[in-house]
Amino acid sequence: MIATVVLVIIFGVVLKALEDMQHRNSSEASKVDTVQETRDFIDQMVRDIHDVGYPPGRVLNGAPSCIGNSGIACGVVSYSPTQIIYEGDLDGTGTVYQITVQLVTPASGNCPCILQRGVVTKAQALAGQIPTYFTEVNGVINSGNGAGTANYTVSLGGTVSYSSYAAADVFDAYDVNASAVGSCASVAACSSIRSVQITANVVPAQPDIVTQVFPVFSITSKARLNF
Repeated sequence: MIATVVLVIIFGVVLKALEDMQHRNSSEASKVDTVQETRDFIDQMVRDIHDVGYPPGRVLNGAPSCIGNSGIACGVVSYSPTQIIYEGDLDGTGTVYQITVQLVTPASGNCPCILQRGVVTKAQALAGQIPTYFTEVNGVINSGNGAGTANYTVSLGGTVSYSSYAAADVFDAYDVNASAVGSCASVAACSSIRSVQITANVVPAQPDIVTQVFPVFSITSKARLNF
């Protein structure tokens, strides 16, 4: 009887340890996936920014306006702290694409939010086609409005505040003097933008199994337009 009780206790301890190990492995895998997904997304956007504009500026002297012309990219055509739209030759074939990168909220209306990247040719964009968003990053908690506060609240449960992370802008734009450029909604208004910064404060799908707090990973990158 005593031996049976001891064995049951031992098995209970072993099973609990195995369960904790599985939860830990799942939590760590979630962290790795979140960071890798975010890093890949930001790297893609940096590559996009380097390809903004087509043809090169020196070739455009005296050329027709890019506005309404599917064969000439206008560079950045719209910018806000949560959305940016730009045009460029992404694959070196001379085809001009329009790229939209934006932050969207889930049905709850609160973050964690989703970063999306969608691409259509400029010809399709001029015809009114809306991009299909194939590339996404989940778990984004920052939604700054450019004035130091967040557009959306963060709903993760628990007693921990994520407000300091939430207030960061997803996108920031700068002119040739590295001064901040405000939101713009036309090619002319956005013409002073020379570099773009993207910031993603992300949380994994699962909290830490011990503290039950969602760890925040902050990834930032800045790219200069070669246009």
